[in-house]
Amino acid sequence: MKKRHLLFSILFACFTVLVSGNAMAYNQNPNLNWGATNILEGIIPPPGVYLSSYIVGYSADKFRDGPPGEIHVLVYNPQFIWVSENTLPRGFRYGIQAQLPIQSYNLDSEFLTTKNGMIGDLVVGPFIGRTEQLHQDWLLHWFFELSTFAPVGQYDKRAQINPSANFWTVEPYIAATLMMPRGFSFSTRQHFTYNYTNDEYIVPGTDVETDLKAGTMWHFNFALSKTMDCIDPNLRVGAVGYYGRQLEKDDIDGFPVGDTKEDVFAMGPGIHWMNKGVIYSLKTYFEDRVDNRPDGTRVVLRIITRF
Repeated sequence: MKKRHLLFSILFACFTVLVSGNAMAYNQNPNLNWGATNILEGIIPPPGVYLSSYIVGYSADKFRDGPPGEIHVLVYNPQFIWVSENTLPRGFRYGIQAQLPIQSYNLDSEFLTTKNGMIGDLVVGPFIGRTEQLHQDWLLHWFFELSTFAPVGQYDKRAQINPSANFWTVEPYIAATLMMPRGFSFSTRQHFTYNYTNDEYIVPGTDVETDLKAGTMWHFNFALSKTMDCIDPNLRVGAVGYYGRQLEKDDIDGFPVGDTKEDVFAMGPGIHWMNKGVIYSLKTYFEDRVDNRPDGTRVVLRIITRF
């Protein structure tokens, strides 16, 4: 019996590797932050409650290392942010944020299908941080957050693209902004993504239902910007981007699956403007060096208002 079980396990592992090698991996949580935040990212706002509205458009005419097809996505992601009036010792400030994306997919593919639902996964994260005076005219703003993605969204196990990941994701990250002389600033947000198991995964092209565990990932956003004092000191323009690398292969039923590591790099222009207490930012990203995921263009509009 042990030999028979071992033989079955080996055959199943080979089968899943062969099948998955002919299908797009793209098993990371679809609700991850790809370029949504970067310009002045590390600055905690004054105490209060804020609504940060993200409108994201994404269009890709190819799936790298996957079947032919096109995908167009439109996302509205409302995020509520609360910053406490109290401070902790040594000037630390804290708060919490929560967001629930609403997504619309338009997929053109003979091999891939998508869930018709629109509700993504709930993301909640407490944060803590402060400001450091490094030198005259040099300030470092930073905060640490522990985000948790709860799989409350809509998921169809027979679809390859869904609003929900159908698994929990824990993502600690640190955000930082370095304010420099002459209106320059550099910001980054460094994420480490750990995914739990999706126990309702169907191997593409089959009726086999099994467990999927997407590999851990490191990804970050970045921005180099400068004030346009000749127009408005509250107006910034600069270069923005994001990068991601999956560190481990995906697992199906406990077996690592061949070529499933996702990689992506993107850059583009960004603009950031504060007017009458409302913050507007608009960014465009052109993806390159893509593996095992769609390869396209992303546009992000963010509007922050205070209650």
